[in-house]
Amino acid sequence: MDFSKLSREDWMVGGGGLLLFIFLLVLPFYSDSGYTFVATDSPDSIWGVFALILTIVIVLDWALAVFSPKTVLPTAPIGREMTRVVLGALAILFLLIKLLAHTSYLGWGCFVDLIVAVVVTYGAWAIAHGKSTPVKSTV
Repeated sequence: MDFSKLSREDWMVGGGGLLLFIFLLVLPFYSDSGYTFVATDSPDSIWGVFALILTIVIVLDWALAVFSPKTVLPTAPIGREMTRVVLGALAILFLLIKLLAHTSYLGWGCFVDLIVAVVVTYGAWAIAHGKSTPVKSTV
């Protein structure tokens, strides 16, 4: 595995997706009276769980496409790259639904989760549209 050949957008999808996975399970989405609740906790935990599942699918599909390009998977008519974009947009939608369901005691993690989800989705969009920029080596 040569990570130096990954584009900036690959890092956005792969690295950002891994960060989003961790952040959805760790960062305080809600904070109330000293208690914190992550995105997959109640209230409305289903939206956070859906976002987590979509994040896992995006990262696994991206990893297979990058590290095992000969692996053939069934895909939607729009292609694997655009499917990742749609899944990222759905993850953002699910996080927004969770955020808007209870706006009275939001934690700072909800905003970080949303920002990282947007970064992952933008990276997937850029890859799908052939706008990947290679990371320049400093050596």
